[in-house]
Amino acid sequence: MSESPRKTEAMVGLFIFVGLALLGILIVQFGRFGDRFIGKYAVTVVFDDAAGLIRGSEVRMGGAKIGKVATHPALNENVKVEVQVDIDERIRIPEGSAFQISSASILGDKLIVITPPATSTGEFIEAGTTIAGAGPSGLDALQNNAEAVSRDARQLLVDAAKTMKQIDGAIGDIRTATGELTTTLQKVNEGILTEENMGRIETTLANLEQASAGLDPTLADARQAIQSIESAAAEARTTFAEATVRIEELEPALKEIPSAVSSLSRAADKAAETLDHVEGGKGLLGTLAYDEEVSDDAKTFIRNLKQQGILRYRDKETPEDDPRTRFKSRRR
Repeated sequence: MSESPRKTEAMVGLFIFVGLALLGILIVQFGRFGDRFIGKYAVTVVFDDAAGLIRGSEVRMGGAKIGKVATHPALNENVKVEVQVDIDERIRIPEGSAFQISSASILGDKLIVITPPATSTGEFIEAGTTIAGAGPSGLDALQNNAEAVSRDARQLLVDAAKTMKQIDGAIGDIRTATGELTTTLQKVNEGILTEENMGRIETTLANLEQASAGLDPTLADARQAIQSIESAAAEARTTFAEATVRIEELEPALKEIPSAVSSLSRAADKAAETLDHVEGGKGLLGTLAYDEEVSDDAKTFIRNLKQQGILRYRDKETPEDDPRTRFKSRRR
């Protein structure tokens, strides 16, 4: 009977040992203690907003864990968030990959998701490289888009309210304008579109028709006048051509005009000199024109010549020799 309790104790001890071993394996496997024995290289990622990331957050590529966040996110001098991540040295990240922050679960845990480029260049990100992170993805992207849409919708509603107010005001203006238009139409119907005025309009239209009919002869005359003008223009062109020929023939004579002008100028100078002599009383013309005594004698001579004639000419001082009166004073 002494062997049975020992056997039981041995079984219990073995069971406890196996359980502790399994617990240790689970702790090492899921407690991230194994990561300390794997080589890593650091990469710095700069985000505009790294809300939710903490030290130890996972870094995944293609759904597989390849690293973790090594430090707490910190602001740099450009007010950007720098996050240092440790990547498994066995993993090479293609250059041009996108680093995005995504939700690990519905509880709000965050992780960094790396999306390789569609076309690989054959180059990879080296240790110590600083990379610009992209915007959020997954549920976070949907949430951000929903917030942006919500803001836009709110602004649209505000603009729509303003537009509706403007439409209400415009409708009021339209109603006022409609009332004024109705009043105007009523005045037009009552004051202008009367039977008397309509009759006058009909008469005016009839007169216009008659005037239009009377314009046909005038238009025909106008066409004939235009044809005459065209003929005259053709003749004028011919005349201009002939005049051009005549002008070309006159060119030698025109060249002699300067010498003729010089001769005229000299003649004018001589005439001016003669006039100066006349005004100065020199010569016969000057004496006749400016000597008063000679002028009076000339006038008397002309007057006596008109009265007495050439044959009986005498001055007033000369006694008249009339045969009829020659013997009046003598006696027989």
